[in-house]
Amino acid sequence: MEENSPSGPPWSAEVRTDCPVALPAQAWIEGSMRWFIEQFGRQAALGQVALLVPDFLPAAYTGTPEQVEALVFRIRDLMSVDASQRLIVRHFDGSDEALRGGRRTVGHYQEENGQAIIALDEREAADAAFLTAIIAHELGHVRLLGERRLDHDRRDHERLTDLLTIYLGFGVFTANAALSFSTTARNWSVQPRGYLSEQTLHGAHNDGYARLGYLSEPEFGYALACYAWLRGESAPPWAAHLDPGPRGLLRQGLAYLAGCAPQGEFPTLAGSGRISISVVPRMRSSAISFLILVFGEYERRLHSQPTWPVTGVRPRCQ
Repeated sequence: MEENSPSGPPWSAEVRTDCPVALPAQAWIEGSMRWFIEQFGRQAALGQVALLVPDFLPAAYTGTPEQVEALVFRIRDLMSVDASQRLIVRHFDGSDEALRGGRRTVGHYQEENGQAIIALDEREAADAAFLTAIIAHELGHVRLLGERRLDHDRRDHERLTDLLTIYLGFGVFTANAALSFSTTARNWSVQPRGYLSEQTLHGAHNDGYARLGYLSEPEFGYALACYAWLRGESAPPWAAHLDPGPRGLLRQGLAYLAGCAPQGEFPTLAGSGRISISVVPRMRSSAISFLILVFGEYERRLHSQPTWPVTGVRPRCQ
């Protein structure tokens, strides 16, 4: 717990006002959002927020290859991927793939002869919301790697790709897909309270859940708060479409930002208290970017949080 965490019982319904993430993650998220503004323009964050509403999916969607391809190109247009650039969509069946270290690949991006190729695991096709999160991540690679805004050598490029899905309007899908529980089959959900997380309330600290992507649920929640803050939304209507975990973290993040920074600005980037963070290149890089689904008992080992050098201290808030 942080020093400014509220007192009281861990199940308190009061919205917390401390930052949902540690200082290095906060500085990285806020700095990356500022970089997105420079790269894509602020207007890109002010567009339509993609939601799983009836007119979003192809008619009578069942996950056929034709419907999946139509969905890819709808998401491509909403994420403003250059339509003149040829995009190849491949399907693979990973059912014969051994579950290596509690994880399996559900999508990947690569380039061949200057053409962008995204590959999708056809086993995920029937779940339109989950598949949309995968597609948005892979198309994020097109916008970052394919458009030569960064390269594979950047240590945080996968995390930055997850973050870009939020900035380009697909954060509801990627945040909801970030953490899924086997108990959802029981048709009930939980609302996190105080210091009781979704994993605690689901009784799923070591198993019974799976994680998609490279950001933690608190990081998704705070990034969504920063996105809403940029859009001038103190109570975003699209928050109703989030699962309870990221929705609670979004509310916490907005409460923190409201007490720490003017609308549309970020605490770690403001005034003389500006915080800097260093992201170093990776020792090894790959020409293929993989999106991995990790199962609960292996998550801690495979998704340890990066520790980047940070200069500065967290700003004092009201």
